[in-house]
Amino acid sequence: MTTMPGQGCGKTVLARGPCAEVTQCSCGHIHLAMGPVTIRVEEEVLRAIGMTLAEALQQLGTPLEALSNEDAGPLAMSTLAGGGWKQ
Repeated sequence: MTTMPGQGCGKTVLARGPCAEVTQCSCGHIHLAMGPVTIRVEEEVLRAIGMTLAEALQQLGTPLEALSNEDAGPLAMSTLAGGGWKQ
């Protein structure tokens, strides 16, 4: 985890990928940033979003393990090729 300096709340990076970043403020808020859009959610909501996305990937026939596997570079990149922003 990396803490980002700044005024107000200090942010800790929880996860960063090619098209999204999740940070947590020292006050507890979680920020899901995707390109120019940032959504502030509670931890329970982030967990629910994660489960919903995992279910959607399953319905698309894309195993979640393949996206997080380093050896699955072409699969992960082809999944992102359909759209999204680069951070």
